[in-house]
Amino acid sequence: MTNEDTGSERALGRLTAHLLRDVRRPRILVGGLGMGFTLRALLDRLPRHARVVVAELLPAVARWNRRRLGHLSGHPMNDGRVELRIGDVARLLRGRPAWHAIVLDVDNGPEWLVQRRNGALYQEGGLVRLVESLFPGGFLVLWSAERHPRFEQRLSSLGLRSRRFRDSPAAGPILYVVSSRPRT
Repeated sequence: MTNEDTGSERALGRLTAHLLRDVRRPRILVGGLGMGFTLRALLDRLPRHARVVVAELLPAVARWNRRRLGHLSGHPMNDGRVELRIGDVARLLRGRPAWHAIVLDVDNGPEWLVQRRNGALYQEGGLVRLVESLFPGGFLVLWSAERHPRFEQRLSSLGLRSRRFRDSPAAGPILYVVSSRPRT
């Protein structure tokens, strides 16, 4: 984590909020607090009736954000729309619709894992659980250091649609937006 270049983290929050612009009371699950830049950008663009649950695996990261780092991102944890849950984001996936959006910023991409167990999120079973936890029309947004064609193929084989966004036209992190294909 660093506060030297937060553009892609902020872009993750802005993109998610933009995609939710027509949802009056959005419910968002954010996997990974980090330094709070994604959360801050998301909150800055969400309606006052939004609810954001942040799953942070490491209690120390939450403490750092509240006590030492929060000022860097405008103290997003002090926003009344935010609920912090210490633990694995996978524990909040119910297998039934509960979220309009799920934002994952827990790894460096679906194939560059920070924690080995996170690999389950990006495999078939994990992706199915993620999508099943979305309301109809909902989407999964995830941060990735680069493009992952095998991951894209996996999404396609599950009947999921993915789009890629970059914060800048130059090479850099990719934001994947994943949704179910409309039924015909």
